[in-house]
Amino acid sequence: MIRMTFSIPDDLKKRLDTHPDINWSEVFRQGIEKKLVALEKLHARGEI
Repeated sequence: MIRMTFSIPDDLKKRLDTHPDINWSEVFRQGIEKKLVALEKLHARGEI
């Protein structure tokens, strides 16, 4: 598995830290996957 690093604003990090029980890496991974699926559908239809 590849490891990636993202930068986020300090205020967003503080908000994330208020929920230490959440696996934020998994949340981000799912969000990226969802966006890619949507982009692939648009591409397959010739919309992008």
